[in-house]
Amino acid sequence: MFGLPVLLLSPFAGRLVDLRGSRAFIVVGSILPVLMGLAYTRISDPLLAVPMILIEATGFAMLNPALYAVVAANSPPGRSSTAQGIFGAAGTVGFIVASLIAGVLAEKDIVYPFYVFSAVLTVSLVVGLLIGGRRLDGRPVAPSPDADAVPASA
Repeated sequence: MFGLPVLLLSPFAGRLVDLRGSRAFIVVGSILPVLMGLAYTRISDPLLAVPMILIEATGFAMLNPALYAVVAANSPPGRSSTAQGIFGAAGTVGFIVASLIAGVLAEKDIVYPFYVFSAVLTVSLVVGLLIGGRRLDGRPVAPSPDADAVPASA
């Protein structure tokens, strides 16, 4: 269920990111999984998980193209593939670590992994927005006119 929205909506979301910039897609794409992570802890009927999974995956379908746009736009010239490779590898390491931690947390209480997931994603979003600034638009930030200037003391 999770893969369907990602496969079907990511290309469309990527096109919208190209047209409108990344920031809104990063915010909404992060908030949807956070909300669903918290909501999973409250459901009593397992069938309710199906639409929730679709909503969560829709968030990731929006988030991933936006993040890759930011990485590509803010990579040094000629190095965007290297940056995206490193970014993707770091994400894979994150999934591995999260899977290991989720198992330990679930052993204590099955809702703990969902709370931690939502908290980590929320903190990541807030920190990313604070330090990302204009770079989160997914478009190269124009260098300041003084960026290439030689200091007078040189």
